[in-house]
Amino acid sequence: MAAPKTKVRTLIFGLVLPYFAVVMYFVLRIQEHPLPTWFPYFGLSYLLGTMILVTLYSRRISRAAQPDLVSKPQPVRRRVLRAWAGYLIAVWSCALLWDAYQTISGNLDWHRALPAGAFLLAFIALFSRLLYNDIKRPAQPTASADAKAANNG
Repeated sequence: MAAPKTKVRTLIFGLVLPYFAVVMYFVLRIQEHPLPTWFPYFGLSYLLGTMILVTLYSRRISRAAQPDLVSKPQPVRRRVLRAWAGYLIAVWSCALLWDAYQTISGNLDWHRALPAGAFLLAFIALFSRLLYNDIKRPAQPTASADAKAANNG
């Protein structure tokens, strides 16, 4: 049976590969025709949907797997990922506020700014929830010497 990380990576690859195929199709024919107006919205929707789907199914996959007895916590890697998620949330929040300000002041067309703001808000909410859950979750326990001896004996 494959490891949970392998299953999640396969799921991500299986979902992202068709998206890149569509992107490459439009990129390669861009010289002949302009990019369709629906394409950016399709791309953002597909990426957001893929992130939500992978988040939901990765939890199911990890719950179904048997826990490792020896799992090493990776505090440095975890802190770097938390910092990156926090950075993205901050940048997207600033972009959302700037977008709202520019739309209210009349510099941006609200027909285009409203969907962009909705996507920014969705990404902010998703990443904030994932960051909150990661911070709230305790560090992965490592198996003690007694538990290792009990399993081996």
